[in-house]
Amino acid sequence: MRRPRLAVLGGTFDHLHVGHHALLASAFRAGHEVAVGVTTDQFVAEHPKPSATRIQPYATRRAALVRWLRRNYPRRRWRVTALENPFGRSIDSEVGVLVVSSDTQKGGRAVNRERRRLGRRSVPLVVVPLVLGDDLEPVSSRRIRTGEVGPDGRRRAPLHVALSLSDRRDEAASTRAVRRAFPAARIRANTGPGAFGAARNLGRGARGTDRAGPPFGLKVEVVRVRPSGWVASVRSPRVRLRPRRIAGQLPRQLEQGLGALLRPRP
Repeated sequence: MRRPRLAVLGGTFDHLHVGHHALLASAFRAGHEVAVGVTTDQFVAEHPKPSATRIQPYATRRAALVRWLRRNYPRRRWRVTALENPFGRSIDSEVGVLVVSSDTQKGGRAVNRERRRLGRRSVPLVVVPLVLGDDLEPVSSRRIRTGEVGPDGRRRAPLHVALSLSDRRDEAASTRAVRRAFPAARIRANTGPGAFGAARNLGRGARGTDRAGPPFGLKVEVVRVRPSGWVASVRSPRVRLRPRRIAGQLPRQLEQGLGALLRPRP
């Protein structure tokens, strides 16, 4: 299939982060040329977002985006334009494809409705999955503005972790692994036969609320298996990672294996 000439995407691009990088990379794969619309300060003021007072000025957002594009795509053709309305260049006749995130598909469909209203053909949507931070929640400018995560998706704010263990002997090594991944973690450990039932109960509610305590952001389960080793799994209120087998018998092997699951190399 022939690649379209022009791929278009738009947004606020506040505190440029790994989710934006994924969108932009997808746009360069989708089209020979890329046009990026960045919302102006007036547009932002007319369409309020959470923690709006912490949104960077247009000039700052645009400059950060241009630096990233020059560094990562020095030999490709691209342009950055001011986005003063919901459609910008997305309704131009030369557009071949629209690039949207999985939570802005509605906006992409609205663009195609507007194109049809203007007598122009609809264009395909390239839908890019949200990038998850190391707390298994989507990385977003809003979360960066509130200090939850950094632009790289690493957790910065304290995280409540429910640690469920089949064997009490694994508590110290598992706790060290969690602390290494999330230094400010607040950990509640459950061990023994009832541990996993307790962890499941913590998953009830909008954000995994324990009725006797605070909401938990992550649940970490560690089960000893024979002849040697463990099976570990990690989940957030929205996402569960595939369980991973950790081989070994020593506490440091458990700590290293669980640490790799909690904070994989980028």
